[in-house]
Amino acid sequence: MGKTKEISVFVDESGSFDPDRSSSRYYLVCMVFHDQEKDISRQIEVLEQNLEAIGLPRNHCVHAGPLIRREKEYANLSRQERRGIFDRMMVFLRTCEVEYECFKIDKNLIGSRQALHDPLLQQIVGFLVRQMDDFNAYDAIKVYYDNGQHELAALLKEAFAIYASRTQFVKDVSPEKYKLFQVADLACTLELTRLKLEETGALSPSEYQFFGGSKNFRKNFLKPLMRKRKT
Repeated sequence: MGKTKEISVFVDESGSFDPDRSSSRYYLVCMVFHDQEKDISRQIEVLEQNLEAIGLPRNHCVHAGPLIRREKEYANLSRQERRGIFDRMMVFLRTCEVEYECFKIDKNLIGSRQALHDPLLQQIVGFLVRQMDDFNAYDAIKVYYDNGQHELAALLKEAFAIYASRTQFVKDVSPEKYKLFQVADLACTLELTRLKLEETGALSPSEYQFFGGSKNFRKNFLKPLMRKRKT
């Protein structure tokens, strides 16, 4: 019997399932795909060494949004220090053989939880169907989601039901355990920043200061991310 071919799917979200737009206008779901035959242990080791070199624990869980906004554990760090952490995550993203896809809902266009659920499910299922030839090459599909929002957890099970016999939802997932889960968080943050930039034509003051302007954001952050798009 040959070796089992396995693909891992790391899922993170940005925004609230609540239709109240005051909480967040956009709802995003990002998936990062990793073929387990493509070894990234060296990239993980380099990232952990780089984090340690700037005074963080090797197993530090990078949270992209708080880094930009200088929140939570990053509240006392300078812009240079926070960018140093972010830049190391970008190097990790660029050097890993992974792909991603992002699904977006503008809550200005919906009015209820069900109205958000249905188009989001349609987007994800449509993507999974278009990628069927790719996914059919794998014997196992492992989905990593931390169940942070029960509505999304249930929706993911609906969507991946088309591969039910090969899909496993990994239990007890936490961002601290998986660097690629942190990459999904990074993708969500960059995609949300792009949406807001397209909507208003400008970055927020904290984003502008952190990224060094919209041109630099597009060239050095968004462009490397977009190279990893699966479609």
